[in-house]
Amino acid sequence: MTVAPNTGSRMAFIGLGEMGKAMTRNLHRDGNLTSPLTLWNRTKSTADAHSADLGDCKVAETVQEAVESADIIWSCLQDQSAVEQVFDSIFAADVNITGKLFVDSSTIAPEWSNATAKRVIEAGGEFVSMPVMGEPVVAAAKKLICIPSGKPESVDRIRPYLEGVVCRAIVDLSGEEPGTSSLLKLMGNFLIMTTMETVAEVNVFADKSGIGTKNMNKLMGAMFPNPPHAIYNHRMLTGEYYEGTPIVEVYKALALTGQVLDMAKSCGASVPIYEVAREHLKLVQEHEGSKADITGIYGAVRVKSGLPYRNGAAEGSSNEK
Repeated sequence: MTVAPNTGSRMAFIGLGEMGKAMTRNLHRDGNLTSPLTLWNRTKSTADAHSADLGDCKVAETVQEAVESADIIWSCLQDQSAVEQVFDSIFAADVNITGKLFVDSSTIAPEWSNATAKRVIEAGGEFVSMPVMGEPVVAAAKKLICIPSGKPESVDRIRPYLEGVVCRAIVDLSGEEPGTSSLLKLMGNFLIMTTMETVAEVNVFADKSGIGTKNMNKLMGAMFPNPPHAIYNHRMLTGEYYEGTPIVEVYKALALTGQVLDMAKSCGASVPIYEVAREHLKLVQEHEGSKADITGIYGAVRVKSGLPYRNGAAEGSSNEK
């Protein structure tokens, strides 16, 4: 489909975690916005600092102000509870949303996406559920995968701001219920967790067998040179899994993986690899606390294999070959 040029829509972005910051930086730079981007975050100082960093942005005092100032309201919030609070406050304030497009990139339950869409549409607005696949570093590089679903005409309104602006690819679910993209995002989390578990296990296997992680890294680089394998492998072997800034904090991952497992059980799907990965996340939290990085799953597999949780790479004392 040919993407129409941007038509001067005013945009507000709600939620400035690491993902939101990366996405708004790209929107500000490459989105061809004709009006200043409006920012809102529950912690206003975060929005103020980000606005100062980007330049030529407006910071809304309230989420209602952000909605009133924009034609497209794009949200990327920490969890379902945050999404519920934001939309409840919008409806409680009786903001006129007629003709406004709401795009939500948060990771929430499919049924809640559908329920939110119903509320928005009944109030005269439009709604697109558009979760994204990728970590903040991927978002910064404009290499996310966007998964939009909702009415085709609503998806078309956000399309000019996607490929080449915030993402490298679109998994287009236009015409599907909004909850469909939320469901597919949960399936994507399955792929992420099982990939991470595989990379962790094979590196520990290589270490214990004597072939060494350096040799395994050569093979990994030849077979899987691109993300996500390359990102997880790098964080594990360099010690960033315990020393670097978390790409996803383990308590968030535990909440999401619990949701995915509940969904699997409800439909009768057997997912043993995923269950093992989640047990390893619990071990990560026991060793390093709730704010530890999700790739600490490597440390958990090390512990289960009789090795120290930390490989010493970050301190320059690694014994891995």
